[in-house]
Amino acid sequence: MKAFSFRLDTLLHLREMAKDQAIKEYALAIKDRENAEQDLKNAVENLEGLNLEINQKRMVGFSGFEQDAFNQSILRTKELIIDFNSKLADSKNIEVAKRNLYLQSDSNCKSLLKLKEKKKDEHLKREEKKEETELEDVIGARYVFNQTIY
Repeated sequence: MKAFSFRLDTLLHLREMAKDQAIKEYALAIKDRENAEQDLKNAVENLEGLNLEINQKRMVGFSGFEQDAFNQSILRTKELIIDFNSKLADSKNIEVAKRNLYLQSDSNCKSLLKLKEKKKDEHLKREEKKEETELEDVIGARYVFNQTIY
């Protein structure tokens, strides 16, 4: 039986490498999104802490200088929250794009694998049929040979 060789093995290998690269990039995009979520969460917690501290100061007494410093801190924190929200939205969009790229490369790889399996099955059937024909020829030749002797 002749060994099976798939002519597109090189292309299959390249597609598998592209799929591996795509999944790595997708994982990095997920990590970036999670980091952006954590940054946003930290900024929101910082703002809540500032508001809590202001409420405590108001109960005791609050000078104008202290109030101005707290207002500046609150404004900076709110600007950070806006920036982090923007970065989070960007990272979510990037994550979706990387996911789609991974799914596309996975689909390409799977289609080539299916083609390879189909070609392998066809090869095996062809080789089995060829062997069967050769066996029939040998048996037929032996029968004819035995008929001529007797």
